[in-house]
Parts: sequence; structure tokens; C-alpha cells
Amino acid sequence: MSDKIYGRKPVLELLRSGNRTIHHIHILTGAKDDTIYTIEAQAKAQGIPVSSESKHKLDQLVGHDKHQGVVASCAGFEYASVRDLIDAAQAKGENLLVVALDELEDPQNLGAILRTCEAAGVHGVLIPRNRTATVNPTVVKVSAGAADNVLIAQESNINEALRKLKDAGAWVVGADAEAETEIHQYDFSRPTVIVIGSEGKGLRRLVREHCDTMVKIPMYGKVSSLNASVSAALLIYEAVRRRRWEKPKAPAPGPILGGPSWGSPSHYGQDAAQVNEFYESARPGAPGPTPSPPPDRSFFLQALIRTLKRRLRATRMRG
Repeated sequence: MSDKIYGRKPVLELLRSGNRTIHHIHILTGAKDDTIYTIEAQAKAQGIPVSSESKHKLDQLVGHDKHQGVVASCAGFEYASVRDLIDAAQAKGENLLVVALDELEDPQNLGAILRTCEAAGVHGVLIPRNRTATVNPTVVKVSAGAADNVLIAQESNINEALRKLKDAGAWVVGADAEAETEIHQYDFSRPTVIVIGSEGKGLRRLVREHCDTMVKIPMYGKVSSLNASVSAALLIYEAVRRRRWEKPKAPAPGPILGGPSWGSPSHYGQDAAQVNEFYESARPGAPGPTPSPPPDRSFFLQALIRTLKRRLRATRMRG
């Protein structure tokens, strides 16, 4: 089985990933820009034949004219297994984060979700084998090539696959507009499988029963729901926020954030040294009286104005 991957960015990402065997690359005659040059150079370095073709020939290869002048003939997409998704998280030493799609039918939505998953570092995507969009050239193009850089498991029984993930220690969280828990109230830092339902129908009953909890995206306007790919992106990045941005951090250097004073005030300039002195004396328990801010203009505003003036003078001198 072979695929025709089209679009400049998807073909370039396909070359860079090396996840699929590329048999031939067809480029529109006369098409020349930086991306085309890069594709040609990458193909030459990998020993992949490149040929110039007419627009009519490229249209015939893909069945339409949305190919952006580049078409790659390559091996068909190979799906991963549920075990591969679990192993990917273990190899990184991270808590599992998987996105499961319950009969999502729109290839545009699937491509957009795959792009978000790859960008956010999701360990893998789970899709059913029937009644769902699969990874085809349209999905690859919409995903901007991300489809070949994220693990995608295809299972005939998605409920059985969810059970395997639960046995591996994951919590299954379904997206439902009627849920009581909002996404910001749920702890996504533990091993998690986020389940997104189909367009219009949502989650099927059996899939819902396999979920440990349901969460919703708060809606404050008149629109009652969001596109499936947008909903998935919000849930995925809420998980990323919990895992990466809410980790305990050591106090940043400098008194403004409660850390130690700057070691070399001269390195930061006179204004930074004054800010350091001001905050050191203002700390609770600091010796001596606490100085009051200047009565007329803010100390920080004056420091900002002096900094901007110095930069302006330096720019004029360089000019």
C-alpha cells in the first residue's frame, strides 16, 4: 500500500522524520522557493529521485489541485499499538498522556488534533478502526506533517484499548459539555487519557462508562459548544500547563521574587542596584527603617525612563 503525500510543509516534514519510505518526489515545473530548494536538497541527500511535472500530472496524482506543487509517493502509514504508547511515556520518564478519539469522522479535525498533539508532546493518539477518519494524505496535509511524528494506535475495540491503558495506571477523562467538573479543576498531572467524542454525537455510551470522570470546558458566551479540534487543544494544553508550568520552582534570583540579592549590582546597572537596595530594606525583619517611595513620581517609572533614554542615546551613537 502506498500514499501520495502532498503540500510543501508535509513533504518536507516527511523527509526530515524518516518514518516512511519515500519512493519518488514530484515537483511542479518552474516552482522555485526556499522550501522547494530544501526539499530537493533533502531528497538528493537521501537518494530519493525527484522529477519536474506539469500541473496536470500533479492534479492527476492526487485527484485535485491543492497540492502546492509538491507530491511525494511513499509507503503507507503504519499504526502503532497501545503498548507503543505506554512505552513512549516510559522512555521519556513522564506520566502517560494519550488522546483517544471516539469515532471522529472529519479528517480536518483529525489533522488539526494530530498537529496539536505533536506540538504539545502527547505520547500518542488512539483511534478506532471503524467509523472514523484515518490517516490519509488529507490528514497529513492538515497536520502539517505532524501525523508522521506522533504515535497513532488504531484498535478495533476502543473500549478494550482504554481498559489496557487503565491497567497501565492511566485515568480516563472524557470531555462532556454536561459534566460538573471544569477542566481547570481536574488534576491532569497524573497518567491521563483524554477522550474526545465525535462531531455532534459526543461520546458513545460504552466509552462514557469506561471513563473515570468527565470534564467540561466552561462556556461564557451564547455558543454552547466548540469544534472537536479546538476542544481537544484546550484539554491537551491544560494537561501541559499542569505538568510543566505548575511544577514547584526555586525562587528566581533577585529580591523582587523573594530570592537572594543580586551578587553583582554593577553588572545590571545603577537602576538594578537601587531596586535591589530598595527591596532588601523593605523585607520584613530587615534592619533599619523602611524607606518610603518618592512622593512625586514612581521610583520604577523614573528608572524605566532613564533606561529608555540610555538605550536611545546608544542607538543614535551607533547610527
